[in-house]
Amino acid sequence: MTRTTLSATDAALLATQASEVSSCLDTYIASDRPVALLKFPLDDNVGNHMMWLSICDYLKSRGIRIAYTAHEWDFNVHDLVKAIGNGPILFLGGVTVSRLWPDHAKVKRAVADACPGNRLISLPSTMLFVDDDDRREAGTIFGDHRDVVMMARDPVSAASAREIFPDHTEVVTVHDSTFLLSPQPRAASSSAHDVIWLARADKESAGYTVPDDVKVFDWTPWDRNPVYVKAGRIGSKLGRSAPMLLPMTTAVVSASYRAISQQLISHGNDVLDQGKVLVSDRMHPHILAALRSQHCVLLPDQFGKNRAVWEYSTRGYSTIHWADEPAQALEIARALAAAPEAV
Repeated sequence: MTRTTLSATDAALLATQASEVSSCLDTYIASDRPVALLKFPLDDNVGNHMMWLSICDYLKSRGIRIAYTAHEWDFNVHDLVKAIGNGPILFLGGVTVSRLWPDHAKVKRAVADACPGNRLISLPSTMLFVDDDDRREAGTIFGDHRDVVMMARDPVSAASAREIFPDHTEVVTVHDSTFLLSPQPRAASSSAHDVIWLARADKESAGYTVPDDVKVFDWTPWDRNPVYVKAGRIGSKLGRSAPMLLPMTTAVVSASYRAISQQLISHGNDVLDQGKVLVSDRMHPHILAALRSQHCVLLPDQFGKNRAVWEYSTRGYSTIHWADEPAQALEIARALAAAPEAV
């Protein structure tokens, strides 16, 4: 694996976006108190781990301690209250206020009820809704909480957030947190395929039909290092049974989560190394491709998330391309793969 060198134009764009994300986070997260970070993505979605690692690295760079963190199964609101005091509570970005992925909203409701005096910060997210009922229900997630910051990762999401949330909710538009990551490594050897297709196989999929002669996959289950998984579980259990040890056990849990995310991102880079050019209807793989200086053709998802992020954040990258439908995407991808400069 070799560290990618972005073109001068792409490197400048990434630096600008990283600066904008950092400045936005600096505005709302004070450096003089610890934070809570919820909830760790114990899944195989590399994009979720890109967001997690980017935020952990940001907090570390500012010397901000994570006083409480948990994944869905270990989350306990009473432990959160004891650990965080009046510090801010951060929620990982993504699609997090819709019943499409209801567990995120469930945690937000519980925290808003239990922590009325804490600042609640929803990190850069897409405001995506299944229907009007979903939209109305999302507007009630934080109840009457008076200190909520919603970070939208595109102007379309920001407009939706301002429409559905109470007027006292602060809505800001900023790029996805993954633009805080450094350029990612690529394999020095040649790729096995000219074109690979990372196709969504979940609720956000547009259900595209893909030709048989293209390698197609979604993010696949991957064995995490059992040492990190066990360390996280043991740390969580100790923290609950011996509250006086919570600062120490939280540090262990945070370190294990970070290591798992690093592994998943490394796995994601290995997956993308299989092809010269990537086609995808997932959002974060095209950002990962931009960080690797790898050509990627992005397709629409079912709800418009990809187009909004491409318009706001990635259309300026030299290796990122848009297609409205699969035949066009494959035509662009095959032409790019055949070009002399294709890697």
